[in-house]
Amino acid sequence: EIHTCMMAGPVVRRSDMRQQSWMRAFEESNVDVGLFSGFQGKAQIGKELWVRPDWIHGILQHSKDAGMASAGASTAWVQTPVAAVLYSLHYHRVDVPMEQMQLSMRPPASVDNLLTLPLLTETLSKEEIMEEVQINAHIILTTVTRWVEMGIGRTKIPNPTNVAVVEDRATLRVSSQLLANWMQHKLITEQDLKEAFKESAKKVDERYANDPRHKPMSGDLEQNIPFQTAMELVVTGKTAPCGYTWQVLREARRKLKGGGSGRMSKPLKAKPVSSRL
Repeated sequence: EIHTCMMAGPVVRRSDMRQQSWMRAFEESNVDVGLFSGFQGKAQIGKELWVRPDWIHGILQHSKDAGMASAGASTAWVQTPVAAVLYSLHYHRVDVPMEQMQLSMRPPASVDNLLTLPLLTETLSKEEIMEEVQINAHIILTTVTRWVEMGIGRTKIPNPTNVAVVEDRATLRVSSQLLANWMQHKLITEQDLKEAFKESAKKVDERYANDPRHKPMSGDLEQNIPFQTAMELVVTGKTAPCGYTWQVLREARRKLKGGGSGRMSKPLKAKPVSSRL
């Protein structure tokens, strides 16, 4: 969605995206189409990816509130076995077939809402902008470091409230596209971006100081492959096909495994997709 409206204007902050009209209409439409297609009792309607598996209180509270089960979902994606067992309480508290029968009688989700772009309607202060940049830069750099250096596609990263949130290539795409959008519309500069990544590099180095697979980046940012890969994902985000990240990540992983030092001999340059097919 961010990539689709890249040129339309600056988008809302990542934490506000799920409250936007298009997202609510998108979620409702998924259920509407599933029920209309005869999924009830035959196939699953999935809603929600629970990304805070260590936040036990949150899962239990969510199950008391019935969560997505009351919105017509019959399954969800949960990151760990313990969290999945607790999350399953939703489906003991809610009669999902009955909820789906009631939802099947509502009017279809609004197409107008589905096509409403998630653009900022307020002017953010410089402090608010840089806070958002720091949050997303840390998500990007930590995820890229784990992916490129260690071959780990998912990692838990503490959010601003110190709750561990699972980030992966999909959420990396969201954060990199958001920052690319803000650069496009002059909310931030490339120098702002670099400073945010530089600050995050110190935190990443500190967090993985005892991991032999991690090569400290703070001392030589210009030659560090994960750092430069994180920068590239944002700087080239506007022209990346649909904002996907896999191509840049794969090239970086190959370069690091081929050289073995974590340092760059020349800038990364992903090949056009057509030349690979």
